[in-house]
Amino acid sequence: MGEQKEVKQQVPEPEKKNSDWNLRPYLALGAVTFLVFCCCMAVVFVIFKYESVKRVWDVVAGVLQPIVIGAVLAYLLNPLMRRTETLLSKAILPKAKNQEKTKKTIRTIASVFALLVFLLVVVFVFYLIVPAVIESITNLVNSMSDKVDEFIDWYNSLGATERAPKLWETYLLEASAYIEKWFNESMVPELKNYASTITEGVIGVFVLLKNVLVGLIVSIYVLMEKEHFEGLAKKILFAILPTRQSNNAIQIVHKVDQIFGGFIMGKLIDSAIIGALCFVGCAILRMPYTLLVSVIIGITNIIPFFGPLIGAIPCILIITITDPLHGLYFIIFVLVLQQLDGNVIGPKILGDSTGLSSFWVIFAILVSGGLFGFAGMLIGVPAFAVIYYLIQRFIAYLLGRRKLPTETMDYTYVTHVDTKTRELKSDGWAHHEPYRKKSKK
Repeated sequence: MGEQKEVKQQVPEPEKKNSDWNLRPYLALGAVTFLVFCCCMAVVFVIFKYESVKRVWDVVAGVLQPIVIGAVLAYLLNPLMRRTETLLSKAILPKAKNQEKTKKTIRTIASVFALLVFLLVVVFVFYLIVPAVIESITNLVNSMSDKVDEFIDWYNSLGATERAPKLWETYLLEASAYIEKWFNESMVPELKNYASTITEGVIGVFVLLKNVLVGLIVSIYVLMEKEHFEGLAKKILFAILPTRQSNNAIQIVHKVDQIFGGFIMGKLIDSAIIGALCFVGCAILRMPYTLLVSVIIGITNIIPFFGPLIGAIPCILIITITDPLHGLYFIIFVLVLQQLDGNVIGPKILGDSTGLSSFWVIFAILVSGGLFGFAGMLIGVPAFAVIYYLIQRFIAYLLGRRKLPTETMDYTYVTHVDTKTRELKSDGWAHHEPYRKKSKK
């Protein structure tokens, strides 16, 4: 008999239970649920405890007011400080022995210089322009009746029909009486009430002045250590969020800074130039109320698109009632000035800081102005530009996940998308194909 090989019967080992569960999805779900619950509770608390929340917010806002003032002022002064620092660095650093100490000295000088320029502008506005503007408004209101009578006499001297002068006389006298009554019975008492309120709240005024002074000091420190604060914020961001989200957040913040900084600073410089040119032009043409008109044109020019129209209408009325011939000259002058601003000065200073088309600019001004008034008209365009940019990024992200193009013109004549190749199809739009190909280029 042959040797029999021993065959070992393999007994299957009992299956081990998998004790290593993946807890990350459950932890994420629990964290999201907890955050949603906390947000709901916070909203309910704010609704039912609004007065308490408001008191707490007022206290916190009062404590942080000098910090906020300093941060905003530092943001506005940063471009001037940076340019001054660049010029001083080019002139001083090559000859310096201790580079680090020299850089700190240059930063200090540039920061103080930017703050001094700001204070000089404030002093110039409040001690030279504001009193002259108030005096011009007071003289205009007090002499309104005489100016209207002179305008009516001038209109009658043109040899118009008898009915038209009576209508003009009625309307102008009613308007003059209404303005004079509003100024004497509404505006002056309100100013007295404000004066009495300020007198009663002397402590509040001193607190505000103290916060402004502290804010000026804070702005110097912010300008001195802005790179440190920027690095600290980025370090915290990368510590809390994943790398990809942190990179996106930094890109968004830089874009917001580019939009707001470019638009606000550009508009302020542009409006100051337009106001100065208006003052020079009105002085050469010997316009009445030159300073008042120039201030109105300069301030309203900050509002995009509608600003020149808003400022020109009251100025034309003021000048026309005082001197009709000068009113005609001013209409021609302001048209030339706005063309100069819209085609030369504005594009040179602002460029394409917002990236919005004319339609979206009008849309932003109308919506923000309707919701928040004059302040909304000022910041509505850059705020909407930021929202538009965020939506554009989100849409591009979703299209990228679906492997679809992100260019808007590629979708103009699209009828469907091929589900297999993910190509855009434009069946039935054959006569528009040349336009689509041209737009892709």
